[in-house]
Amino acid sequence: MSRRKAPKISVQKFPPPLPLAWALLPPGPGHAARLHKLHYRAIWRSLSAPRCLEMAFLLLCWPFLLMPRIIEMTRRNGAMVKARTGKSLARQMSEQMWLAARFGFRPQAYYTMEFFRPERAAQAGDYIHRYVVKDGLYRRIKRKIVSPLTDKVGFARFCKAHELPAAALEMSLVDGKIESGSAPLPAADLFVKRTRGRGGARSELWLYENGRYHMRGGGELDGPALIDRLIDLSQREPYIVQRRHINHPLIADLSPGALATVRVVTLIDEKGGFEVVRAVFRMGTSEKSIVDNFHAGGVAAPVDLATGALGRATDFGLAPSLGWVDIHPATGARITGRVLPQWDEIAALARRAHAAFADRVVIGWDIAITASGMLLVEGNGAPDVDNIQRPHGTPLGLSRYGALMDWHLLGGGLQST
Repeated sequence: MSRRKAPKISVQKFPPPLPLAWALLPPGPGHAARLHKLHYRAIWRSLSAPRCLEMAFLLLCWPFLLMPRIIEMTRRNGAMVKARTGKSLARQMSEQMWLAARFGFRPQAYYTMEFFRPERAAQAGDYIHRYVVKDGLYRRIKRKIVSPLTDKVGFARFCKAHELPAAALEMSLVDGKIESGSAPLPAADLFVKRTRGRGGARSELWLYENGRYHMRGGGELDGPALIDRLIDLSQREPYIVQRRHINHPLIADLSPGALATVRVVTLIDEKGGFEVVRAVFRMGTSEKSIVDNFHAGGVAAPVDLATGALGRATDFGLAPSLGWVDIHPATGARITGRVLPQWDEIAALARRAHAAFADRVVIGWDIAITASGMLLVEGNGAPDVDNIQRPHGTPLGLSRYGALMDWHLLGGGLQST
């Protein structure tokens, strides 16, 4: 059997995680502790001698490097937490320092994961860091990739070839030229996004009315002028054009404008099957927003994997403005207790899609429930963990996600691939 080439590890320098200092000690109990230990040890092995000295120096200075960020996070959220828990600002700051020293948490995690609550703090060691999976562990389980998951043009064509329901392309543009599709554009609402973009940044929604396209947020063009605009945009980076999709009538009241999607995370299990390990339902909160993710001000509710029922929704927790809600803040619709229509079919679609993209161990699917059926909006081969840990209020280290990641990396899964 050929030896696997060690993956490149991205080292977090700020704040430097103090657990690096005891990376050679035996790991603590639990999946998360084992995964973190693997990551920290891999960091040391990947560093050259000068970089080791640099990291050692940063570890000596970490309290001074961390304090400005702790002060900023406490200034932003401390009053809210004091009102809820009675904890003084000084105590909140000391607890952030302790979590950074003991578990390598960044200060914002104290508020996003609500470690100011005793029951959450007691489980801190079972939470999985975003930077640990994004910058290291996902790369260690990466196989030889041939499926076009990140390329939206290739993704749409691949799904069509494998009879998976996905949003069709009306047009794709590269280097100032129309690569696929042709004029005129359809007389319908259109969604424009970058071919390789993430998080909906620089996306545009154009609403069709009386022969013209009106951009959400301002601007009005006829068809030829809109194509000219798209050609100009594509000179900087590739873009695609799709028809706008509307949520199923049973859940349409859970978003004031943006298409709400279910983030479904699937992992290859111990038997080679494809398992749904966690899901959240993401909703926009403003008529001005055209995407539903946290970073655009959206909220997410946990999805019960057995029933498809929604729990309380939450924002990202980095500001005291919203927190946790049972009622949608913009539409007034009830969130908690709502059951997603066709949940069993959604989970089955995620598993079937992963089977088609089986060269990847873990995938985060964004699935829209529309009046005409379910649609795969896109897939993410390195899904975030913060946006599926906070809404559920439970650490991934105590879930099937943690167990399967542990198995792939330390229990035999990696060696068998």
